[in-house]
Amino acid sequence: MRDLEPRIAALKAACENTLGVTSLVVYGSTTTAAAGRRDAWSDLDFTVFLAPGSAEVQQGWDFLPDREHLVLTAREGDNGGVAIYSDGLLCEFGAGEPWPIRDPDREVLLDGGDIVTAEPPSLPDPVDQIGLFLVKTAIGVGRGRRGERVSGNAHIRVYALTALCEALRQRLAPDAPRNPFDPLRRLELALPDLAAQISRLLDGEAETCARGLVGLARAELEPGWSEFPSHAFDVIEASLGWAR
Repeated sequence: MRDLEPRIAALKAACENTLGVTSLVVYGSTTTAAAGRRDAWSDLDFTVFLAPGSAEVQQGWDFLPDREHLVLTAREGDNGGVAIYSDGLLCEFGAGEPWPIRDPDREVLLDGGDIVTAEPPSLPDPVDQIGLFLVKTAIGVGRGRRGERVSGNAHIRVYALTALCEALRQRLAPDAPRNPFDPLRRLELALPDLAAQISRLLDGEAETCARGLVGLARAELEPGWSEFPSHAFDVIEASLGWAR
């Protein structure tokens, strides 16, 4: 297991010594409360807030510690970034003037008085999610049959899967701990048997995976759910030639 404590301490010290840095917030397994789930694959996940007029810090990311050991940095969106250190440690972070923090799985390491918290976004309607799952699956299968295998795989294994797992979580494990932004995270803890089934399907060929996910959705969600779009599922299965 990677020992993150020295790295977190180095990050905090670097932020304290970087002019323009006001606050530092860490998330997930970077927090003290979640230290027990750290493993060899844990990264540093954090937000650095900056005072107005600190564009140079935002551009240069001067708050990153041990800069001589950095082997890569890359920007992600307006305020996001990633970094890799020579020992393989990964960092994902945001840096800029303050914005509301919505992640409940957080710990404040430096508080410059500019931290504003807000509730996580509301979970999407599971009826919408199961509908999105069906449409993204159909699009993915169609693109695969057309020869667009990369796009088809993405629709099935990413977009459709994410929507399906959101519906599964809300319908079958609404009280299980979860990441409010990503229903795929730690699905194995919330729905271990279904997660194992899904994992096996994902290891298969794209259309076989898609058909298996549709079957799983019907078996697990359709019985007893009056809002399940059964007719739409029938239509899509028939249009794809999937005889039930």
